[in-house]
Amino acid sequence: MWWVFACSAVHEVPRAAADSAETETVEPSRLACEGEPEALINEVVAANVQGIADLDGATPDWIELRLGATDLEGWGLDDGDSPWTLPALTPGTHALVFASGKDRVDAELHADFELDALGETLYLTEPSGCVADSVTLPRLYADVAYGRAGSGWAYFLEPTPAASNDTESRPGFAATPTLSPAPGFYDSVNVEVSGEGSLLVSTDGAVPERAGEDYIGPIAVDRVTVVRAQALVDGLWPSLVATGTYLVDAGLPESTVRVISLAVDPPDLWDEETGIYTYGTDYEAWYPYFGANFWEPWERDAHVEVFDADGTLLVAQDAGIQIAGGYSRAFDQRNFELLARSGYGPAEFDYPLFRDEDIDSYERLYLRNGGDWCGTQLVDAVVQGVFRDPSGRRYPSVDAQAYEPALVYLDGEFWGLYELKERLDESYIAAHHGEDPDALDRVKVGWTHDANWEVEQGTWDAFDALEGLVAARDLADPDAAAEFAAMVDEKNFASALAAQGWIGNTDFWYNNLRLWKPWREGGKWRWMVYDFGHGWGSYDYDHLSTTTAGTWKGLPVGAALRSSDFRVTFINTHADYLNTTLQGDWARALVESLAEQTRPVIPMQQERWCGGENLPYWESAVAYAATFAARRGSVVEDDLARVFNLERGTLTLEAEGEGRFELTTVTVDPGFVGTYYAGVPVTITPVPAEGWTFLGWEDRDGSSVTVDVEGDVVLRGLFGAGG
Repeated sequence: MWWVFACSAVHEVPRAAADSAETETVEPSRLACEGEPEALINEVVAANVQGIADLDGATPDWIELRLGATDLEGWGLDDGDSPWTLPALTPGTHALVFASGKDRVDAELHADFELDALGETLYLTEPSGCVADSVTLPRLYADVAYGRAGSGWAYFLEPTPAASNDTESRPGFAATPTLSPAPGFYDSVNVEVSGEGSLLVSTDGAVPERAGEDYIGPIAVDRVTVVRAQALVDGLWPSLVATGTYLVDAGLPESTVRVISLAVDPPDLWDEETGIYTYGTDYEAWYPYFGANFWEPWERDAHVEVFDADGTLLVAQDAGIQIAGGYSRAFDQRNFELLARSGYGPAEFDYPLFRDEDIDSYERLYLRNGGDWCGTQLVDAVVQGVFRDPSGRRYPSVDAQAYEPALVYLDGEFWGLYELKERLDESYIAAHHGEDPDALDRVKVGWTHDANWEVEQGTWDAFDALEGLVAARDLADPDAAAEFAAMVDEKNFASALAAQGWIGNTDFWYNNLRLWKPWREGGKWRWMVYDFGHGWGSYDYDHLSTTTAGTWKGLPVGAALRSSDFRVTFINTHADYLNTTLQGDWARALVESLAEQTRPVIPMQQERWCGGENLPYWESAVAYAATFAARRGSVVEDDLARVFNLERGTLTLEAEGEGRFELTTVTVDPGFVGTYYAGVPVTITPVPAEGWTFLGWEDRDGSSVTVDVEGDVVLRGLFGAGG
């Protein structure tokens, strides 16, 4: 195995002197134990990525203790906070403690804290509280151990968990070389490499130490090229890898589409045994090729660069890379997940990559090959777009991914047009909802050989409670309905169903479901919406009848509609969207706008993956998508009225002064005219503009009002200037 890590040239690894972690050095507030210690901290991995796994299949960081004659019962281990108490262990052995935060001492030892790869101090304390041993960890990278070597401490590229430190160690790493000029777009360029020791370079994505050449002078670059450099110094480990992409003569058309370059050591992609992109040697011969390497949850090192369309470098850092997605990962153009980890470089992609979001950093990014690969490649983007308000802000009741198109290069080779997206994970929930990312239940179902539910985080308990309520109680009972409403964010649930129904997604009732809830009191289940590749078939497809008639695991639609309150929420939620961004003209304009953004680069995508350049085919697919968007809303509205036997009415909202009106799931401007339904009451809440106050309704009392839209209903809100 090659123990290699790639890093941007701006990230230096300090040369660790042997005395940088002397065990007798403790904080002044901590007292050292007297005499020789009876146990020592022996080896630490603070960024365990591809190393030893725990019994859960995870790869948490770990600490190895070397025991003498004592069994350590009652001793403590910590990283600056309250000590985690050790159980009795076998004297004279090497004990492995996972720093996972799981706090377990049964089949394995799991401390209640995690390690920081950026560096921190660990303490081993006796029951009295005195410090028997301590070590100040330096900056550590993926799968590199810091351990005892003779009388000092050194770095090991082959860790030895729960065993003696008998592999090769060195006191540090050579300094990372630098590349000049900076990566970017050029007509032509000569790249210079500077650094100490012997310099090795490569231009095909390879780690130079493994498959590079001696640097003998400036590298003349005449095409899109990934230049990588590494320094070798006697007595030290090879340096981290400096990486830069030079987009020379790329032939990029004028567009607003960003460019992403991924540099990955070729064997990590293509080796039949270990490559994440390949089929490997043992897989089913039919789609989606289960058993292929690309179905494995393997992670490899990558260098990620994101360029704006004008060539400005927005992101440049090392990260993890995995193949991602469901059946779409079996397409020749596979999906990628990019993971920012401190074990590679920065712990976040620190840039506001999505124009319609307030978020300026991301822990994970998703590069998807398009929901309708080699079609419009816009289906997911369209759904996510129509469930945003006209300013581009996602509706609060919809959990969907942000989107940007991107041209991706892999080791300097054009790899196609991708959808750059957020990852629907705990970081997404923290960023968009302000919830504690470590205090969540998250469950999902997705197809492998069968539809398999799994817990992504937390436990089954709350999910089982919801399923048990739906199975045991009739939600027509107001008490049962109230319990359901206490468990479920009903506006979100109705919104998720509206999204799936509008696009007509048939890969939905048993698949591609993600639910989450916070542990805090009052936390409710929410549904995430994603992967609409089986949508926009026929625009007159009746998706609603199937959805409303069934109650599936994780999707209790039919049962919930027994509740009169949820029935009102469901109908009005659909009406809100159908009256705003699902209106035909608005939805069609969105399709055309998104198509305009990617149209200049579609020939490149078709030439790379879709059988050769055929722009008329793509234009035809876009034309149908625009037709679908223009007509779909009226079809869903007719289905809604028919399924629920509703009589249509018209709601008009007017205003004097400055303010808006909040409906069930959307907020609208004065002059709004929408279709709602008799017997399905609608609540309207006035929202004064800044510096204005709501004075009242022209012919009604109160602030928020609930009306039955039978026939034509006109409401006029009065807003006055001043607080």
